[in-house]
Amino acid sequence: MDIISVPNAVRHQAQIKAGEISFVHYHDQGSLFKNQVVFDQYAISFVLNGQKEIYRATENTVLRAGQAMLIPQGNSIIAEHSLNKDPYSSFIVFFPGNLVTDFLAKYPQTANQVNVSEHVPPYIHFASTPYLNEYVKSVQALINGAHELSYTIALHKLEELLLVIYELFPAQLTTLFSKHQDLGQLSLKNIVESNLFSNLTLDGLAFLANRSRSTFKRDFEKAYSISPQKYIRERKLEAACNELLKGKQASEIYDTYGYENLSNFNTAFKKQFGVTPAAYRQNIAV
Repeated sequence: MDIISVPNAVRHQAQIKAGEISFVHYHDQGSLFKNQVVFDQYAISFVLNGQKEIYRATENTVLRAGQAMLIPQGNSIIAEHSLNKDPYSSFIVFFPGNLVTDFLAKYPQTANQVNVSEHVPPYIHFASTPYLNEYVKSVQALINGAHELSYTIALHKLEELLLVIYELFPAQLTTLFSKHQDLGQLSLKNIVESNLFSNLTLDGLAFLANRSRSTFKRDFEKAYSISPQKYIRERKLEAACNELLKGKQASEIYDTYGYENLSNFNTAFKKQFGVTPAAYRQNIAV
């Protein structure tokens, strides 16, 4: 699977670029296919039409039209697709992290009053506001009109956006830029457990852990004393057992746990527990 680096990968999309700041009006047909994406800069992404699934090392979420996210530099797995006949579209601002550090330095008294959490958030996910909607429309108009911005004006527009986010989420923004998240030092178990039911491939998990496939497998087996494929399969089947105990049918849950069809799920379940899901439910009921 090819690794996509942004903002370079969107350089042909309609945009205004001034120095290291880019305002991009992004359009794509999109698909359910998950792409490995390296963010070489920070990004603030507003979904205008469609849906974006984004997986980070320790958390994942879904953005729909009218929602936005501040995404730090680093590895993500993303799937974008439209929910109607129009293409998937978004408005994205790319910028280096030092500009936010400089921005926060302008508000030292306020920042010092913020209760900075020990947890470094992997992103900031928020609903757009009427003010932000107008902000996006105004910059889109400049992009569509092929206008250029000086770096000073581009920085002003970025800081305007950051100020809105800061007023909404002062603790999260301050924490995000006051600590540096080193994926090499993140607990591998934390990454695995956070994405256990995301139906990511082994390559995808290794990518989020910032490791090669072989290094990920070696580190995993060292941490768990079992292969990642076997561990993930067993954990998913254990979770499926709990769903069956709650009255769910195997036909309702097989795809949730990563099986393409009911037959494959039944076969794996019987191999693990010695009985079919139906027999398991019946034995428990008795």
